[in-house]
Amino acid sequence: MTDNLQLYNSIHNCDPWEESFEKSLREYNFIEPKKAWKNILTLSRQSNFEGLFPGFIKSFIKTIGSSYNPDLALNNFERFTETIEDKNYLYTILYNSQETLKSLIVLFSGSQILTDTLLSDPSFFEWINNSEIINNSRSKDEFMRAYYEFSGEQYLDINTPELLRKFKKREYIRIGLRDLLDKTDFEETGRDLSCLADLSLQVAYEYAEKKIKEKYGVPYYKKNKEQLKEIEFSILGMGKLGGLELNYSSDIDLIYIYTSSNGETQETENYPDTINISSHEYFTKLAELLTKTIDEITSDGNVFRVDLNLRPEGATGPIVNSLESCEIYYQSWGRLWERQALMKARVSAGSESLGKLFFSMMEPFVYRKNIDFSAVKEITSMKEKINQNIQRKNISRRNIKLGKGGIREVEFTVQTFQLIFGGREKIVRGGNTIKALKSIYKLNFIEEIEYKKLKKAYIFLRNLENMVQISFGLQTHDLPEDRLLLGVLALKMNINGNSIEELTEKLNNEFSDHTQSVSNIFSALFKKEQDRKLGNKIRKIAEIRTLNEEVIERVFFENNKNALRFLKILRDGPKFSRINEKSVDDFYRILPKILDGCREAPMANAALENLVKFIESSKSRESFLGLFSENKNFLKLLLKIFGSSNLISDILIKQPGLIDIIEDTESIYRFKNKTNLNKEIKKNINISNNFEEKKNNLRRFKQGEELRIGIRYIIGEADIEGTLKDLSSLAETHIENAYQLALTKLSAQYPSERIIPNNFAIIGMGKIGGNEINFKSDLDLIFVYETNKDDSLFSDNVVLFYTKIYQLLHELTSQVTSSGYAYKIDSDLRPEGKSGLMVNSIKSYEEYYRVRARTWEQQSMVRARFIAGNQQTGKNFINMVNSFTYRPKLEYESIIEISRSREKIEQDLAEEATKGKNIKLGYGGLADIEFSVQILQMMHGGKNSRLRETNTLCALAQLDALGIIDHEDSKNIKKNYLFLRNLECSLRIQNISLMNHLPKEQEKLLILARFLKYSGENPIVIVRKFMNEYDQSTKEIRIFYRKTIDNLLRNAL
Repeated sequence: MTDNLQLYNSIHNCDPWEESFEKSLREYNFIEPKKAWKNILTLSRQSNFEGLFPGFIKSFIKTIGSSYNPDLALNNFERFTETIEDKNYLYTILYNSQETLKSLIVLFSGSQILTDTLLSDPSFFEWINNSEIINNSRSKDEFMRAYYEFSGEQYLDINTPELLRKFKKREYIRIGLRDLLDKTDFEETGRDLSCLADLSLQVAYEYAEKKIKEKYGVPYYKKNKEQLKEIEFSILGMGKLGGLELNYSSDIDLIYIYTSSNGETQETENYPDTINISSHEYFTKLAELLTKTIDEITSDGNVFRVDLNLRPEGATGPIVNSLESCEIYYQSWGRLWERQALMKARVSAGSESLGKLFFSMMEPFVYRKNIDFSAVKEITSMKEKINQNIQRKNISRRNIKLGKGGIREVEFTVQTFQLIFGGREKIVRGGNTIKALKSIYKLNFIEEIEYKKLKKAYIFLRNLENMVQISFGLQTHDLPEDRLLLGVLALKMNINGNSIEELTEKLNNEFSDHTQSVSNIFSALFKKEQDRKLGNKIRKIAEIRTLNEEVIERVFFENNKNALRFLKILRDGPKFSRINEKSVDDFYRILPKILDGCREAPMANAALENLVKFIESSKSRESFLGLFSENKNFLKLLLKIFGSSNLISDILIKQPGLIDIIEDTESIYRFKNKTNLNKEIKKNINISNNFEEKKNNLRRFKQGEELRIGIRYIIGEADIEGTLKDLSSLAETHIENAYQLALTKLSAQYPSERIIPNNFAIIGMGKIGGNEINFKSDLDLIFVYETNKDDSLFSDNVVLFYTKIYQLLHELTSQVTSSGYAYKIDSDLRPEGKSGLMVNSIKSYEEYYRVRARTWEQQSMVRARFIAGNQQTGKNFINMVNSFTYRPKLEYESIIEISRSREKIEQDLAEEATKGKNIKLGYGGLADIEFSVQILQMMHGGKNSRLRETNTLCALAQLDALGIIDHEDSKNIKKNYLFLRNLECSLRIQNISLMNHLPKEQEKLLILARFLKYSGENPIVIVRKFMNEYDQSTKEIRIFYRKTIDNLLRNAL
């Protein structure tokens, strides 16, 4: 201890090297103490550590000493500091955040390739400093949103190849660091890397398509002889990408397909003056540009290495193939290894619907209808060839992938079962090895001990492969020979040891044990096959032909009698209908899946009842029973939807035709930006020239999109932030297009006018203004205009014209029709509220705010945002509003008034005493957060325009960045805000009548808790856990709110 104290003093004093330092530095696991001392002294001169950052050096050395490779970490840290101009800024962050310091050191000690990435662009440090980003995985949807925000206005422009490379590097740091920090597992890592590849391919495809269309137009073919249809394009992910199992240095194996070669490009309104070429030429050019965008090595490297050798005819075949040419090739010349390859295929980017057609077409080729013992001889032969190839290439047993008992043998074992039994047992199909292995075990094709050994070995070997590759970014599968590197690798694999020798020995032993287990199972597999013993393991399950309470008791329906009644309706059909034996057979075939789906749903009875009601309303019972029998995943998805949301269920039951949205996996699983949403809504509106039909089409589109967004939220494809943004984009796009329809209709009534007034703007307030719309939200809108000299050329009264615009807008949005209504418009935030004019000039607003406006109106304008209409008018209004909202000083009296307003809302409107906890207006509710953030914006927004955000979380982030609120407070409040918004969304999507109140009944609270992923066997414990978290969140929120108000009042005096 004394020696270490002397060591730290010597560092602060910048003392030259002494031999006595060696022992102390070796205690911190430095291999080269003298070199380490040199690095440490260089760092010690970078700041006045004793004065500014007391204790940092000690913490720093300890953190380095506990890293994977202290010498490497120290050297890389010194290199990194040289890239940072303001050293004190860096050390302030590291001094205040041990978590960031640890992340940085783990990165520098664990991966040279990621370290070099950070050194090439030090701005990525801000990425590492965001613990929320490092702590969480991303869904495919979140990757798309992240790239959309990252690229900004450069989305799909000429800089796309460069942006993709930079984005990939940034994400690799996040994914790799999570791995090195042991915050993830190999399945999540593989999924993240694969989703990143999917995102890259989708962006590259959209970029290439845009460029090729600009030159050659849009490709069409004739469907049904007469109807022209745009030709679709799909990118099939194969191999590890197809299985969502990419590792850090994987190539991405791809096949490009398109609909039909019997077509050519044509000019369109969006792509005029183009050169006509055949569809095959078009897609060849598109595929070449797409591949170049991803694969080409530039000064920023590549995005991914692309391998197209799995396509028909391999390297000698065309780069892209039509559906027809694929069908001919695989039926005529397809080989066993191609069946094997296609088992892992999935749509990575492009058209999902085309992908579905391809997979449907390929199914008879890949999976034989009966048990495919004819493949056994070919599989055995292929195995022998692989072994010979390994011997010929002198591949070491220490090769993690190809060596004896390696990754390839686990995958080969799984794929053998898939090939033989996949035609009969659809459950074994799929590209993901772990999932397929589990299915094979569930069908009793392998013993439990074999399953456990294969799974454990595969996880170990894949983790080992990832750790080898992440170290230096090389595409290698060999264990290192170097003793030190092997010891560091052992540490990354969470193996403990007191010396390099012990670590190395333990790693080698574990590697040997796993590969020997795999090798034994792999070899025995083929012996069993030769005797056809495997065929005798086919599962024999007696069909359930009875329907009683005993059959359904494992589901835990809230009401067994009702459940049985609806099951019998599903089996037999409506009263007095004729019973179809095939439908009864289909029913009993899918009954186990129905019961499984109901058991997993938050509302078991609702899942079943809504399913039956939907089928009855569709009048297609027999068709759906047959479909469910063929596609059990579709049945599972429907039960999850019907058992999670009465709101979504009601939409589907009333409009069963909307089921097409659920069947369109491309729509469900792909993020839509506002531009694409706008294109789709215009396409739907323009189907008809009749105003009434346009009005109904607009509403139907809104309902369909709301359904899609709700489903994405239910299945976890979009998180709560993404869901609120999607709902807000939908509302904004609806209003924009409703306004254009209203303007067009009204303008047609003035055919002789040279000038039509167009200085009208729609301003979003409240949730729409903040991009935080939830399900069932009203739209808080105000309508403004400004006059100019051209208005005198208009024969009618301009104000009357704009009022008519509002009336038509209200008709298009809020009037109830056969298609329901789209949104309720609330305009109470206009001057004088309900008694005021519906449409006001900017000048009258300015006068009102100057003379009569109250503090709550000033606060409400924090959310004001231009939504639709004339952009300049909207901009002028926002500029005027900002001068009213963000003043040089927020007076003491105003703070008191806002505080009292919050208290009054809680006392008079929350109704917690009678109706229960109110998540919005009650104690520690969302209003506490919103009031806190908005009052801080009003206080500081006059001096700092960065704070003029309309979105609560964006404003919170700016308050944090500017140091106005504590970073830990900001993180905690964001967590609690998202918890409550998630809860609010759950209440609404489940259609619980008390929209902002938690239900008092334990049964309803249990449903809510299960929807929010609280799990367990005991309902009482589940509800208690949920309510404890709610109480803790609201308590923390109220503490933050009180602290904010108290600080402001103190400082205002």
